[in-house]
Amino acid sequence: MRTILFTSIGRRVQLVRHFIENGWDVIGADADPSESASSHFVRNVYKVPLFREPGYFEALRELCIREKVSVLVPLYEPELIGMAQRKESFREIGVQVLVSDEAALARCLDKYELAQFLTSNGIATPATYPDLSRVDSESKWVVKPRTGMGSKDVYIADAQDAASCYNKVKDAIVQRFVRGQEYSIDAFVNEHGQILSIVPRKRLDVRAGEVAKSVTVVDDELTRLTAELLSHLQLIGPLTIQGIKEASTGMFFFIEVNPRFGGGVPLTIQSGIPYSHFIAGHYPSETVGLHPYQGGLKMLRYDEAVFVTE
Repeated sequence: MRTILFTSIGRRVQLVRHFIENGWDVIGADADPSESASSHFVRNVYKVPLFREPGYFEALRELCIREKVSVLVPLYEPELIGMAQRKESFREIGVQVLVSDEAALARCLDKYELAQFLTSNGIATPATYPDLSRVDSESKWVVKPRTGMGSKDVYIADAQDAASCYNKVKDAIVQRFVRGQEYSIDAFVNEHGQILSIVPRKRLDVRAGEVAKSVTVVDDELTRLTAELLSHLQLIGPLTIQGIKEASTGMFFFIEVNPRFGGGVPLTIQSGIPYSHFIAGHYPSETVGLHPYQGGLKMLRYDEAVFVTE
């Protein structure tokens, strides 16, 4: 049985269950295992320093050696660059770190740089600027941090309010607001650059930046556009892509690319995507076409608790 290590395992119970149910020995790393719900489902969650503290990556490396880990999956976006910089160090001890290369990551994690890159490659994305100099009154604007995840410090404002919102946000950018249906698209690219799956899903309800209600859709054009996007980005592993289909034109605009497992991935797993097999290498590289999935499958998330005695 192969061992897989997830970092910042916290609340990712449904994700780790998928791997357990498909034959993986699952362990986790967390700064406070006693506060991790997932610790009650995996074999063990080990205490490590906080990501920004000295010794974090060294602690993960030592844990991998001790537990004979085969695959390391980082779930916390701010640590991805550091993981990419150390991929070779982990490879030397027989550990595959499921993360893209540093340059590809940096391009996606900087939302302004991503917008510039997409535009230069002819991929539709809303007009995005690093300051207010080109904000006009013809539309609303999204003001958000240049880096980061979730919905914290994200504002939708008209031109007259954009300045006050901009001044509230550290290292802000402004992006033209697109009115329409929001989508998340879960994809997986193997180490050879082969796209194994693309699953679009409508975002029906979002709480604190994470999807609460969602439904998978089969959309050949959106799948084609996503494959074209991925051909430019040179990413590997699990990806969650955000975009909007404009109501007035039907045109699809890509907004963000998150190079990690997204919070709504349990729906994609339930629709038939075998991430555990992809990562184990059980999906032959010579297989032609994308893995099938169930369209029209809706996820309605609810709160569930683990009870512990202190």
